[in-house]
Amino acid sequence: MTGGQESGSARSPADTAAGPAVQSSLAAAISRQLKPYWTVPQGADAEKLVTVLAWNLNRDGSLAGPPKLVRQEGITDANRAQAARHAELAIRAIELAAPFDLPSEHYDVWKRVAALRFDRKLTQ
Repeated sequence: MTGGQESGSARSPADTAAGPAVQSSLAAAISRQLKPYWTVPQGADAEKLVTVLAWNLNRDGSLAGPPKLVRQEGITDANRAQAARHAELAIRAIELAAPFDLPSEHYDVWKRVAALRFDRKLTQ
């Protein structure tokens, strides 16, 4: 998916059938619903931090378990102390945004968010 998302898993037939336009639209919908809850930590080099999370959703858009940290990027000596806080705030944004309002006919496409990037761009 685009719009701050990366595809980290193999495509299922449903993903392929949905097409890139639907996948892009779903990624944008997820990002749009996260945006009000995502707060970027402040401090030295904080803008360089990127937290990538994955999570599963139930058919009603609720979380099917806690979000998982996939990786963090942009960690420097100056922002190392903020990296854990960055991840906590990203997880909190997901928890607050749930349940996500997504079209049920594309559940097979959005039931697994394989990799979504939380960075300054998500707030814009």
